[in-house]
Amino acid sequence: MSAPTAEALGRLWADGYTVVPAVVTGSLLERLRTEADAMVTAFEDGHRSEDFWHFTREGESAPVLFRIHNLEQQPGAPLAAGLFATGPLHHLAETILGGPARARVIAMIVKMPQVAAAVPWHRDRTDAEPGRAINLSLFLDDSDASNGALEFVPGSHLLADDAEVEKVRTAGPVLTIGAVAGDVAVHDVRTVHASRPNTTPRPRRSLVIEFVPDTTEAP
Repeated sequence: MSAPTAEALGRLWADGYTVVPAVVTGSLLERLRTEADAMVTAFEDGHRSEDFWHFTREGESAPVLFRIHNLEQQPGAPLAAGLFATGPLHHLAETILGGPARARVIAMIVKMPQVAAAVPWHRDRTDAEPGRAINLSLFLDDSDASNGALEFVPGSHLLADDAEVEKVRTAGPVLTIGAVAGDVAVHDVRTVHASRPNTTPRPRRSLVIEFVPDTTEAP
C-alpha cells in the first residue's frame, strides 16, 4: 500500500484534500471492480432498494443509478464490506489521523457513462472540527475532467460552519482533481466540493468511506 508523503499530508491540512496514489492495486482492485460491475448490472436488470439511489433525466423514463448507500450491508458487496471493516483504507486513515480510526459509513458513487449528472457544490458536514473527520474515495476507474472528476475549493474546510457554499465556490479558486484506478482522494468532510458530470463512454466509480478517530463519540 502506498503511504501519504509529508507533502501530501501538508496539502490535506492546508487545502482540505489530497490524493494518495496506488493505495489498492492488483487482484484486490480487479475483484472490487468486478463486484461493482455486478451491482450496477443488478440495478440495470431491475433490482431496486432504498439503498440504490437513482434519478430520472428530464424527458426520459430510464432511471440512472448514482449511489449505493450502506454498501457494507449489500449482499453483493463482501469485498467492500471487508474494506469497511479493516484493511488498507483503515491503515491509511490511521496514518492520516495519527491513531486508531473508525469507519462510519461506506457508499459507492456511480458516474454512469454519458448520463451521470454533476453533484452540486456542498460540504459533507460541519459538525466536526477541521482534521477530525475525513472521507477516503477509492477510485475503481480512472477519473478526469470529462468523466466526473472531483472539484474542491482549497482551504474551505477552515471556514466557519455557516459559510455559504455558493459564495465560497464563486470566490474560488476551484481545482479539478484527477485520479487513476487504485488512487485514494482524501478530503476533510468540511471541504467545499462537487463533481462533474460524465460525458464519456467510460464509467467513473469510487468507494467512499468516512473515517473519524476511534475515540470520537458516535453521532
